[in-house]
Amino acid sequence: MGKWVQLFWGFFKVGILGYGGGPGSISLIQAISVNGYHWMDNTQFAEMLAIGNALPGPIATKLAAAIGWQVGGVMGALSALIGVVLPSLVLMLGLYQVLLAHKSNPYVIGLIRGVKPIVIVLLVLLILDLIPGTFPAHRYVIPLVIFILGLVAIKELKISPVLVIIGSMITGALFLR
Repeated sequence: MGKWVQLFWGFFKVGILGYGGGPGSISLIQAISVNGYHWMDNTQFAEMLAIGNALPGPIATKLAAAIGWQVGGVMGALSALIGVVLPSLVLMLGLYQVLLAHKSNPYVIGLIRGVKPIVIVLLVLLILDLIPGTFPAHRYVIPLVIFILGLVAIKELKISPVLVIIGSMITGALFLR
């Protein structure tokens, strides 16, 4: 039962502190699961994050379910999911009316604008932390080419991101073994 409580508590902290949705939560999940509880290493986390990003839905809940499953089976997945969702659910139900009443307040507007750059910095730090384990020094070229081609395909050729993701997964499976 200790694992389930750890999963709940670890992901409860992510749910409370992960302002900005999934992107803001990814670095917290990484810190808790890699550095805090040592449920996995950075390479395993990067692989789980890559798979989670390829699937539809919120990334924080996908990571919670996957990590919870890996650590504690079905009950671990449920514990982690409840932990990550519960704070948002309670806050949304309890504070919705308050925020609605004060949505034009300059302090509330400033608070929201001030948090956005922090989320971007957290994402950049996460990327810099994951690159060494994900792409060994001699294998940067193909992922960089896949990234550039994907960017061109989406922005210039107007190809659906879904098709680009599927193509990137196939290319990675073929060339990045």
